[in-house]
Amino acid sequence: MLDGKIVIGIITSRASESEQRDMLGGILAQAEKLNIYPVVISNIFNFSEYFADVDVENKIYELMESERLDGLIYMEELVLESKLRNSLLNRIRKLNIPVVVTGESGGEFPSVNSDVRRDFRNIARHLTEVHGFTEIDVLTGYKEAETAHLRAEGIRDVIREKGLPFSDDNVIFGEFWTTDGEKLAEEYLSGKRRIPQALVCTNDYMAYGLIDTLFENDFKLPDRMTVIGYEYIGDRFSHVPILSTYYRNRSAIGAKAVSILNHLITDAEIEDIPIDGYMVTGDTCPCGSDINYLKRELHSVRSTNYYRNLNFCNNFEQQLTVCRSLDDYIHVLQQFAYLIRGIKGIYLCLYENWCSRKEKSSLEICSNDEIMAMYRVISPIESSSEPQFFTRGKMFPDNIPGMGDKRFLYLVPMFSAGVEIGHFIFQYTEPDGYDTIIIDWINAAVNALNVLRMKNDINELLACNNLSAFHDSATGIYNKDGLLHELSSAIANADENDVVSAVMLKSRLFTNENRIDEKSISIKLDSEIAECMKMTAVNSSAFCARLQDKQFVYASVGKLPENYHEAIADKLIVLITHSPVYKSTKNIDDIIAVGITSPVSEFSTEELVAALNSEITKKTASLLEDRQTASFKEFNNVRNAMYHSPEKQWTAKEECRNFHISCGHFRAAYKNIFGISFHQDLIQSRIALAKYLLMTSSLSIPAIAAKCGYDDDKYFLRQFRQTTGISPNSYRRRI
Repeated sequence: MLDGKIVIGIITSRASESEQRDMLGGILAQAEKLNIYPVVISNIFNFSEYFADVDVENKIYELMESERLDGLIYMEELVLESKLRNSLLNRIRKLNIPVVVTGESGGEFPSVNSDVRRDFRNIARHLTEVHGFTEIDVLTGYKEAETAHLRAEGIRDVIREKGLPFSDDNVIFGEFWTTDGEKLAEEYLSGKRRIPQALVCTNDYMAYGLIDTLFENDFKLPDRMTVIGYEYIGDRFSHVPILSTYYRNRSAIGAKAVSILNHLITDAEIEDIPIDGYMVTGDTCPCGSDINYLKRELHSVRSTNYYRNLNFCNNFEQQLTVCRSLDDYIHVLQQFAYLIRGIKGIYLCLYENWCSRKEKSSLEICSNDEIMAMYRVISPIESSSEPQFFTRGKMFPDNIPGMGDKRFLYLVPMFSAGVEIGHFIFQYTEPDGYDTIIIDWINAAVNALNVLRMKNDINELLACNNLSAFHDSATGIYNKDGLLHELSSAIANADENDVVSAVMLKSRLFTNENRIDEKSISIKLDSEIAECMKMTAVNSSAFCARLQDKQFVYASVGKLPENYHEAIADKLIVLITHSPVYKSTKNIDDIIAVGITSPVSEFSTEELVAALNSEITKKTASLLEDRQTASFKEFNNVRNAMYHSPEKQWTAKEECRNFHISCGHFRAAYKNIFGISFHQDLIQSRIALAKYLLMTSSLSIPAIAAKCGYDDDKYFLRQFRQTTGISPNSYRRRI
């Protein structure tokens, strides 16, 4: 549910194609009628064969598992690659929401499909009853495909009903593609096959291949033969003469699928929506072209050509390649959003670590728990451009700025060379969708992000010295390989009663580090974190490592206390959040730490890192939920100011005036957002500063008390002991 409305997912493939757009049009219109939010999830290319570096686009289908979805429509017949069809079906089987399939579901799910045999009976009746034809051939698809036989049998049914001759020789099997039509045309032209009065092609692609070849050889249609297609896929103006075809009512099929799904979700009555098709006549049939359809198609062709020319005559790609920051990049996307027909909203959703994702994405590992940032490019309503953070499994944040109530959303993957970096959300405010021209726009956008990433990499490389295969070039501490090597060695040499204790840090959370010229600040901050870790590791056998951008690990092996990791995590957070670069550039909640202490036999080194990663993901997701709370930003500003200057005389009574609410309301809201009272948080901020000074200075206890905002050092001693369980002097000695 979203804003009290049902949300349904529509799984399709290459939503830009005419057949998909036709069915989606019916789905979206019916969803609007029933007050349902539709979310279309689609790949871009939909190849019929497997391609390794493109296959990663199909990770977008993991989003069908989103908790937001109340039901699902699977447009099965439009997914070309058999491996992908099987993968999607297996994933759908695991869902706990109603599912409706358009096409054949084998009885496993409720399905909606046209009766193709009846459609072809209608075509045969048109040919025999309207035109009086008695000699009819059928060009159909794969011999092993049931639908190929059903289409031919529809023609056979009527021919036999009329008592006309029809044998297996009248049925030609192919592959449902243009080459089949071209081959058959050559057989007619060469005399290898007799020319019938009429030929029925069981899809338009085969018909186009045939009439194009005949036209090139001055074969007159329909004088010498009538040709009828099937599906009505559009593009008739690209072929001469204009094809007569039979419209398979995909729009009505889509609408009926929504009605059935709504019934399964709400128990509402299923609307009676006829899904019968009808003839769309053209110049390959004696009926001649229907002027109304020609006008509609001409309008579509002109619109397509207009946007194709727009996309050809612009400097979109050039402008993208000179971007120096994500802000610049988004600004260029805004400028060139007009290249996408009818678009009203574009939202860029990137993995939080998109800039450092180098390894090819695995289709075996679901990414729905990862954190993403959504950037508003354009929206129907002007709104904030601040990034919104969310877990990928939610598809988008709870509150999308500027989206409004008219939402027809398309989720499309962003990837390059086998690496997934995020997805686009395209919004329409009418039951509409994009066409194939968008593919070039998306490709340009993704390529530009890669250029932007390389600029960041070069900038970082220039600021660092290469040390060794086991050391991180930016900080001098171990990298991931170094950590795994040293920690594995320490565990192998440990006593059976020893434990391993590890803390993982993730820094710069929920921050919008867009500019390349700010990369130096990130490098300085990482170096500062590394120094804090080294300081904590003094006089111990701990290992410090930078696993990747923003992520660090501190690990020890030996006879350590049960909750050793908690003490280390606390020290690290205190040191880092009070260090100069962090304090001047980041917020108190921009870093988190998780830890594990366990017997050395319980985890392998890889399992330990994986367990810490899992905990980091959970904690980040929890913090992300907190950030969705109303007024979080305003209250967080107060909290950050308090932690940056805890020595000031902070009172809830004073702060509530800035919010224009009562003191009681302020206190309740603060505790609801942060899980701690304003007064207790103030104490925590002061004790944190005291810990930092105890670790990094030789100041006396009274001097530290004064620096932390205490007029009475005895009161400070009491609060320190109540918070930590020990005195300040004991804390200092334990360091």
